[in-house]
Amino acid sequence: MRVGWSSSHGEFLIDDYYYFSKLKQRAEEQGIRIVQESSFYRLERYDVIIFNYPERRFRIREAGRIRSWLKKGKTVIFTSYYNNIDGVSEVVNRVLERIGSNMRLNLDTVRDRRENYRDPMLPVGKWRQKSVVMPCTSSIEGGSPLVRNSSFVFGSYEEIHQGKIAIIGTCVFWDNFTIDKLSNTEFAISLLGSDL
Repeated sequence: MRVGWSSSHGEFLIDDYYYFSKLKQRAEEQGIRIVQESSFYRLERYDVIIFNYPERRFRIREAGRIRSWLKKGKTVIFTSYYNNIDGVSEVVNRVLERIGSNMRLNLDTVRDRRENYRDPMLPVGKWRQKSVVMPCTSSIEGGSPLVRNSSFVFGSYEEIHQGKIAIIGTCVFWDNFTIDKLSNTEFAISLLGSDL
């Protein structure tokens, strides 16, 4: 499986050793190659395409290209952060609207005092009956929930055309600080492998 990790819209970089070296290593151990790609249009070469915290707006034609990738059966994943920091949730929501998705990132901050990993800003949700930590996340509406607890949805996906699109309310559930907590590694590998 080849994964294209975008650096075309101001995203956090997979090649940033301090933040994402563990994710890259865990993926390689599972036979998943992640390539950081600066050209938006070269992302078409990959089966799974990641936009991890895109800060710059997508042009209308880029949204059209994402729709064409979905028609070819690709998986596209967007991540955000709490409270619409840097306007990222709005950037993602515009793309979702343009491709006809009913999913939306809320412009909120999840503080869960009951289901958390030692801090309300580190809520815990269930993914396939396993627990994952979703730090500094916004909540999500629409789609089929991927990660949720009794109060919030932290990740959802939809099948559009022949492809899949997923949104995750946080971009740091798979960073070096969090990836080894609970079942976060398994969840990250599942996303990278398009096993939604």
